[in-house]
Amino acid sequence: MNMTFLLTGMVAVTLMLTAPVCGKEEIERAHRDQAYAGKMIDAHSRPRKIRATHFSDARKANIERVIVMRTPNNYREPKRKDMRSAAAQFSNVAVLCSSDFVGHLFDGEIAQARRVVAQIKQMVEEKHCAGIGEIGLRHYDKRWRRGGGQHELSLALDHTLIDEVLSIANSHAVPVVLHIEPVYTPKAIDDLKEIKAWYKRVCKKYPRVTLIAAHNGMMSPADLEQLLRYCPNLFADVKILHSEGAVEGFADLHGVNDLDYRFFEAWALLIEKYPDRFLLGTDWKDGRGRGYAGRSYLEHIQRIRQMIGSLSPAVQERFAYSNAKRIYQLR
Repeated sequence: MNMTFLLTGMVAVTLMLTAPVCGKEEIERAHRDQAYAGKMIDAHSRPRKIRATHFSDARKANIERVIVMRTPNNYREPKRKDMRSAAAQFSNVAVLCSSDFVGHLFDGEIAQARRVVAQIKQMVEEKHCAGIGEIGLRHYDKRWRRGGGQHELSLALDHTLIDEVLSIANSHAVPVVLHIEPVYTPKAIDDLKEIKAWYKRVCKKYPRVTLIAAHNGMMSPADLEQLLRYCPNLFADVKILHSEGAVEGFADLHGVNDLDYRFFEAWALLIEKYPDRFLLGTDWKDGRGRGYAGRSYLEHIQRIRQMIGSLSPAVQERFAYSNAKRIYQLR
């Protein structure tokens, strides 16, 4: 299926979507005259470094809190800072416990993975983090159409340490953010059936865990709705795509918007149908140069507000603010 996305400046970029798109997903919802002007929580932010300017920009954008988490595949970065202690100086930041155990498992470093899980347990018990994540159980190279470059992760979903982390979260009723990509075209991977079955298993096994499927689960609205109906403790954060590279990387993973910052109608309808189950998460990587040229966080949020304004007025505040405040138990 060919789909045309419009960039600022009216430059057309046509992408070939290789995964099937359901129903009205290819129909964009028009902007309304009035943008959403209320409070916001950015429930999925991944700064490369903790910088005062980023969180100052969040305040300027009327973002009450930023939920900060590590990228699933950057566990090997040398001399990385402890995000929890670095972010503690900012009153508008909440940090998730590191999910680096997944990377160490992938590399066969079992002892190190166990040490990270022990640290997660201690930090959750001492209430040093708002949740756990982003746990990247399937994270493929989304730059493959442009020559590649992202480190990949792929773990058995039934690994005992994954269940141990979910058990910790269940004991303390904290959210867990999960990044599980169902398909990967270059290697002809299609794990959607397996992943949906896994979500159904763990949502019943760990009923006190708030499971958050990152980036709308990276599956179709119909598939995600099936899980939402089965799992009352499953939610989804919604990544707003902001660049040609981001749209291209999510061509197989059911992005929610075009580059004119318009929701695809199927996603807008699903958010409106389940207004208490979706959170806004920008996935903004402050400090990253590649793919961000000429773009700012403030501009991104301004355009997201226009998108949110196209949703039903009864849904807007829940999607942008109160769902995340409730789920992460923010004061």
